[in-house]
Amino acid sequence: MNPTLFISHGAPNIILSDIASKKNIKELAEKLEMPKYIIIFSAHYLTKDLKIISPYTNKIMYDFYGFEEELYKVRYEINSDEKLTFELIEKLKKSNINISIDENRKSYDHGVWNVLALMYEKLSIPVLQLSIPISYNIEQLINLGVVLQQFKDEALIICSGGITHNLGDARMHLNIQDYATKFNDDIIDIIENAKDDELRNIQNNINFYKNHPSTEHFLPLFIAYGNAIDKKGKSFNKEMIYSNISMESFIFDEKELIN
Repeated sequence: MNPTLFISHGAPNIILSDIASKKNIKELAEKLEMPKYIIIFSAHYLTKDLKIISPYTNKIMYDFYGFEEELYKVRYEINSDEKLTFELIEKLKKSNINISIDENRKSYDHGVWNVLALMYEKLSIPVLQLSIPISYNIEQLINLGVVLQQFKDEALIICSGGITHNLGDARMHLNIQDYATKFNDDIIDIIENAKDDELRNIQNNINFYKNHPSTEHFLPLFIAYGNAIDKKGKSFNKEMIYSNISMESFIFDEKELIN
């Protein structure tokens, strides 16, 4: 069985940086067995209902602006797969999860390729990207993760988002804000001790909306939590960047890989 990952993907230019997160994500990938394929969610692909990208997708998008020119020259080979896409759709529908192909989505956003490029210099296995369905409530997102457990024997499931994501308050040269540190510590405690009720009611946390003026970067964590057999995850990357951006990332169902 493959583990489940929640990765805080940070800014797109992480792949050009020298920050610790880049090294930590790479080192984790080196410890994992190569799966048959990858199922991935990104905070940068939101749809009303659950979608999957076109099975013929084979390119990346540069869905950001204002970064180094070098970043727009990055190339990364990545492909979906027709057979696996239709098998996934069929199995989810049998599990009462409605899903359809998004024919307008034919490239991978930076929440996908940026993370995968850190993990794998070259990737020869298919990558199936599912959307974050904004019509789902927290319980439905967790349940989606539960239903996706049936794929863990063959697929590595990655949920790409952010434990904190208040870009409007982020600053390059300020100390880390207390509200970000406190919320990050709360999430570590919740995930590493499987505090189910606290996670399901996280929006009641006094610092939630300060860290998430919009919630899309936190939503993948609910899917990852639901997908985990052992709900106790373990952090494999501890870093705060800028003034409030957490790169905290978790692995579920493979804790022996983490010291």
